[in-house]
Amino acid sequence: MSSSADDIIDTYKELYDVVIPDLDYYLRQIDCRDGCPVNTDPRGYMMALHRGDYLEGYKIARGPNPFASICGMICGAPCELSCRRDRVDKTLTIRAQKRFLDEWFGLSKEAHIRSLDYSYARGTTSPKPNGLKIACIGAGVASMTVAHDLLRLGYAVDVFEMMRMPGGMLTYGVPNYRLKNTVAINEIAAIEHLGAKIFYNTKIGRDITMEDLDQKYDAIFIGIGLWKSRDLPIPGADKPDIIRGIEYLRVRCAEQKWKIGKHIIVIGGGNVAYDVARTSVRNNAESVTMVCLETRDEQTADEFEIEDGIEEGIKIHNRLMPKEVIRDEKGNITGLRVQEIAKLFDYQGRFKPEPIENAEYIIPCDSIALAIGQGMDSSFLRGWSKKDLLEIDRGIIKTEQGTGRTTVPGVYCGGDAGFGPALFITAIRHGQEAARAIDSDLRGTQPYREMSAEFTEVSPMRDKTYLRTKWKLPTNQPPKQRIHNENMVENNYTVDEAHEQSNRCLQCHVSPVFNGELCIKCNGCVDVCPTNCLKLIPINKVNMDCAEGNMRTAVDNFYGVDSYEMSDDELHAMGSAMLKDEDLCIRCGLCAEKCPTQAVTMDAMNYTFRWIG
Repeated sequence: MSSSADDIIDTYKELYDVVIPDLDYYLRQIDCRDGCPVNTDPRGYMMALHRGDYLEGYKIARGPNPFASICGMICGAPCELSCRRDRVDKTLTIRAQKRFLDEWFGLSKEAHIRSLDYSYARGTTSPKPNGLKIACIGAGVASMTVAHDLLRLGYAVDVFEMMRMPGGMLTYGVPNYRLKNTVAINEIAAIEHLGAKIFYNTKIGRDITMEDLDQKYDAIFIGIGLWKSRDLPIPGADKPDIIRGIEYLRVRCAEQKWKIGKHIIVIGGGNVAYDVARTSVRNNAESVTMVCLETRDEQTADEFEIEDGIEEGIKIHNRLMPKEVIRDEKGNITGLRVQEIAKLFDYQGRFKPEPIENAEYIIPCDSIALAIGQGMDSSFLRGWSKKDLLEIDRGIIKTEQGTGRTTVPGVYCGGDAGFGPALFITAIRHGQEAARAIDSDLRGTQPYREMSAEFTEVSPMRDKTYLRTKWKLPTNQPPKQRIHNENMVENNYTVDEAHEQSNRCLQCHVSPVFNGELCIKCNGCVDVCPTNCLKLIPINKVNMDCAEGNMRTAVDNFYGVDSYEMSDDELHAMGSAMLKDEDLCIRCGLCAEKCPTQAVTMDAMNYTFRWIG
């Protein structure tokens, strides 16, 4: 290292906390995989898509997720929120690319059982029966994931569903213009082929009791969701003509009729409220107005829901607090009295709307729908001798994170009923965790994933067009057309669009690897890095006791010294460390191209895993 470089490095006086890369570290660098609740590998299926291997792409998407097809259409896509590309320009369109693959080989177009062979879950599609029986309450994604995973291990699984179709909120809560019922039904039909028995139109607490299940089954899983609309305690809102959003969607999603007025107000600002509002547009309402406490930025609805709703003619009134349902002398709804508010929370962040004086007025309407939250229907507890042992806190069953265990031995829970409103993909994870806990409790298994990986140098370097490719969403059906039908609003990518968008992936399994024995400390890699993610520092600027002390061990082993016995100056003279900020690296490979001694290579990590136990 030159003296001038030494002078520059000496200006860094702080100690750096570092991480020593291991397999788990490199896995976590695949941010989309790390952000997915079930650890789907979007990077893997987007790379397969780009090279034209659509079947392999679908297999990767389906492996950890028995509901991959529905996730291609309506997943909340936490993978996109985690995506490293978002730090460069804009996140990858991961969900839309999954849909593209699914429409080639998934279950969105036809029912088939091939998807069962692609599962990463333990067991097989034809296991030997183990003699144990499980009851699942509700046929939503959490329960059906429990069924999927336990059936592969030889369990008998019976599912009790109060509705005439399976899927829970997939079929009764998501409008058909976002997800066709047939997709969820096809996914669940595959699980039925594994051996799941679904008893439809069977409500626990009415047709059969928890006491009955307790006596007949070795374990019970509660996956009933949150199916009750929350009431609004204002004058006039307690009458039966006030539409409850969840109940309304339940009817409309089943393609049944529900007559509403010509001018409807929807109270609420979340995704369910927008589903109610947009469904009302398609249910022949002449005007749909949304009233919500939040500002546009505070609304919990997804941005695309808000934008699509505005395109479809929905009027949104923010910062309004409902005060009273106005009725005529016959009791018919004629309007909603509202009051403007200055803010929603106090200085401590507590919910406390602050009204603006003399800012009340009436919005005319003839129908009002409530979509301000959901609660659990606890009627399933009727007639159960252990119901007082099942702890319920603020309308949610107390459930252990990571296992789904409740306060009653042998009873498990997941999804919204156990953890509150969440994404479908999160409920799928709950089902997987509960299935492992059930198997562990009943058979004494201790399953874990055994990971292995190999690193291979990428050569030649990747074409840099991936950094120049622009972000593009799939197109939508024109608003004037889509408001008159229940067809899917979002179109699928064309082949060219899908290939172009999949090329934007940074391929985060590829990382620069540095060989200290070849490095001449020229600083060329640091200088050429377009994001300034590299820094070469002397050893004495590294906190030796970080990384649980492994940094000191690594230095001592590499140099054959006892760093405790060395002075700061001796450590400074001994060697250097290359630091890399993973949040900034875009995998461009310029550092490797610049290196005159090939001390830097771009290495791809190819990993596999299997379940043990």
